[in-house]
Amino acid sequence: MKKILCFIMTATLLLSTTSVAFAKQSTAVGQSKKHVTEDQKAKKNVRIKEKKQSFKISASHVIKYGKYKLPISPITKGMGATVDFDKETAVLTVTKGTTTIVFNFKEKTVTVNGVVDTKSGLFKAKNNKKMTVLIKYIANKLGVRVKADGDNITTEIPGLDLPTGITVTPVGSTVVANTINSTTLYMTATANIIAGQATGGKAELYVGSKLVATDTTIAAVDTIVTFTTADETPINAELQALITEGGKVTVKLYNAEQQSVTSAVANPMLNVDYVAPTLTGITSATYSVSGSAITVVVSGAGIVNDKVDVTKISLYDSALGTTYQLTNEQGTGSIGAVSNENQLTIKLGTVDKLALAGFGGTTVYLNIAAGSILSDKAGNASPVLAQVQNIPVTITN
Repeated sequence: MKKILCFIMTATLLLSTTSVAFAKQSTAVGQSKKHVTEDQKAKKNVRIKEKKQSFKISASHVIKYGKYKLPISPITKGMGATVDFDKETAVLTVTKGTTTIVFNFKEKTVTVNGVVDTKSGLFKAKNNKKMTVLIKYIANKLGVRVKADGDNITTEIPGLDLPTGITVTPVGSTVVANTINSTTLYMTATANIIAGQATGGKAELYVGSKLVATDTTIAAVDTIVTFTTADETPINAELQALITEGGKVTVKLYNAEQQSVTSAVANPMLNVDYVAPTLTGITSATYSVSGSAITVVVSGAGIVNDKVDVTKISLYDSALGTTYQLTNEQGTGSIGAVSNENQLTIKLGTVDKLALAGFGGTTVYLNIAAGSILSDKAGNASPVLAQVQNIPVTITN
């Protein structure tokens, strides 16, 4: 009896364990499917796939003029364009997005967006190729791949990949990479695209969520889209009104079907700072020999850590009759910055410290040249000092 009970208990435990194992495996499989679905969804949002369609010429309505023939379905359904044909004038118009192609069969001319194409070769083709040459020309201008084989025509609208390689170029008197400041007149930008994918479409440039420029002319051969915020007479005030704050720079690319993708890799950050450092007055200065530092007492200084242009500062020792101008060579020269609204601090480099070793016997003056003495990280400069400032210096050990 005991043996029978043991057997029953053992069997029960085995079945229970197996059930738990299967339950865990089922959950894991479910989670795997969920992750695959999310990955597929992400990929779908990243890139638009190619669209390929096949047509029978014999099953399509055909426009005819003399020996020229054009099946309509491959153009309207396969290429996503509109077709209009005026029999009286013999003018055929094909439009897709921003691209308009006009064929004048009587005049034997073709224009693309109003510009005559003198090298089309359309009206020199052999008689048996009139249809093939015509449809291939249209496909090329619309950025569509086409294959004609007997009664079959296959069209393929290219996929749409994300724009890459965005570059931003500020234009003004003081240029700092990826930065707009009070001297910037306008900004240009470029992004890389794949030729033929966005033909007849457009591209938009965004700073954060703000649309700041558009490229509305994308040809089949274009591998770059370009942007500018400038008009004929660009000024900083217009730029300030357009781009009020910084943020991530992205490019949104549209094809002629108005499908779109947005750049997602290596989008640059644009820094926007139109506020210039301030400096309302300069009172006195102290030179600490042991500390190798010059402290300048001022009023109305700008933001802490705004940079001091030390090359505009020189010291004059009346006893020596010598003037020495500070240097800013990296590693050996001096550096200066705003410590607070009432103080500028200049740390002397090894070269400047050595040159000033004999200074301080009697009266020493600090001379600040006319011009702007402060600047910030964005490249903005403080108001220009109209004349040289002569400030008495106190020497301390």
